[in-house]
Amino acid sequence: MARRGHEVSLICPWNAKNGEVREGVTLRTFPRANSRMMRPFLIPWGLGKRLIPLLREAEIIHFHDLDILPLMAGLAPFKRVVYDVHENYPDEMLVRQWIPQPLRRPLYHGVCFVQAGLSRIVHNAVFVIPEIGKHFPDKVLRTTIVRNYATLDLLQVCSDDYLARRDTVVFTGSNYESNGTLLFLEIAARFKARHSHLDFLMTDRWSDSSIRERSLAFIRTHGLTNVTIAPNLPPHRIMEYLNCATIGIAPGLRETKHIHALPTKLFEYMAAGLPIVSSDLPNETHLARETGAVLLCKPEEPEAFVSAIEKLLRNREYAYECGQKGQHAFRDRFCWESQIENIEAFYRDILVAKNRSEEPEINQAGT
Repeated sequence: MARRGHEVSLICPWNAKNGEVREGVTLRTFPRANSRMMRPFLIPWGLGKRLIPLLREAEIIHFHDLDILPLMAGLAPFKRVVYDVHENYPDEMLVRQWIPQPLRRPLYHGVCFVQAGLSRIVHNAVFVIPEIGKHFPDKVLRTTIVRNYATLDLLQVCSDDYLARRDTVVFTGSNYESNGTLLFLEIAARFKARHSHLDFLMTDRWSDSSIRERSLAFIRTHGLTNVTIAPNLPPHRIMEYLNCATIGIAPGLRETKHIHALPTKLFEYMAAGLPIVSSDLPNETHLARETGAVLLCKPEEPEAFVSAIEKLLRNREYAYECGQKGQHAFRDRFCWESQIENIEAFYRDILVAKNRSEEPEINQAGT
């Protein structure tokens, strides 16, 4: 939006100087909330202190976080607010490991109720996939779909040495069980047992200490010297890892959270020109049909992933062709830049609707 001439401030818990300008965007920073229990209190407090001085000039407040939905609902009667929903929060309550099992179903219904009620006040919502809308009162909301694709900027740092690289499978997703972390390690273990030369690269990006300890224990037990855990990098630097890989993997399990998800890593893999081996979930299946860059596997069958990866290893030219198909599709249809017109038009509709509501009524005499 800044590149299109709009004045943009990003209020965020980043490790950056408050007031710093990056690519035309002014950063308004506040301390990160490290305690999960304190997040609902610390985040609105820190954000509020940065937001209040901007309220007079701000035309639209676009936010993404369930924790600050109550704060934004309080602002909605006075400012134009947009709730950006990247995750299916009610379904998240059913699978979060840190939530005790007996509380998950009550929290699911609680989040459904609160989110639906407060979104009526906010009135404007952005979804990354249509399925998220099932928990919202669609008849009273102004909504749009903005796909969570990766940016074309990645192409500027993409290496063209694919055919000369060492065989490496990369997984850049967050590490937790339903996202396929343990499945990824099981696949690596099967290649290790076959004395394969294949390397596996994952990032140090854990959802909690439990899955980290389980994963490290698995690596030690199976002697997975073929697995490298690299430091987590911000999105704009992810190509540093993708440029070292030959296959991207997306091993999400067949759970509600992932059945309706659209993982950004798929489009980062496409931008890097990597063939993709993925679980055969609905959105991934659609992407495979649209691009020809994705080999689908049942997440219940680790050996299916092994077979798909072996197919790519046996024929590097075929793997390269799959990756090129994905990269071309990314450039033409599946990049973030393809969504900008949509979000800008959505903002325009919000502003026009608000301005109309502020106009005085005209009586029959035309006064």
